[in-house]
Amino acid sequence: MADHLHRWLGDLFHRYHREVVRYASRLVGDRDSGEEIVQDTYVRLAARSAQAASIEHPKTYLFTATRNAAVDFTAKRAVEWSYRVDADDLSSLALTEDPTSAFYRRQRIARLAVVLNELPSACQAVFVMNKIEGRTHSEIARSLGISVSMVEKHVMRALMHCRDLMRDDDSR
Repeated sequence: MADHLHRWLGDLFHRYHREVVRYASRLVGDRDSGEEIVQDTYVRLAARSAQAASIEHPKTYLFTATRNAAVDFTAKRAVEWSYRVDADDLSSLALTEDPTSAFYRRQRIARLAVVLNELPSACQAVFVMNKIEGRTHSEIARSLGISVSMVEKHVMRALMHCRDLMRDDDSR
């Protein structure tokens, strides 16, 4: 049985490794982290032993598992960064937010970051400029040299993509 699993994982690796590393790298923003995420994904698959080789759509499963690992990685990295505080900034920290709420908020932001990384860079830029920086559609259009209509399309695409994927994550 172990031999069958090793052949199955080896085949999966040879067929999709480059593609899945590119996908993971795009989700988290750098290739080294993408490689780490894919390695973790293969380790998780190997740990499933008998169940792994019976997966009906291995490519889909691999990419979904990689996306989930990227979400976990991004959430973990966000938590790690949240502990890196400059001593001068300690006085400005609000200690009123309950730790559980703060954790779930950071986890949701990390998931949103991964979901946004799945979008084309122009769509990401427009979304960030509008929803995070608070710029108007006409300001964004002038800044990027595109039409207001294209800005609206990018914002709608990003919102629908985020809504659909965040809803999928919440339903698990």
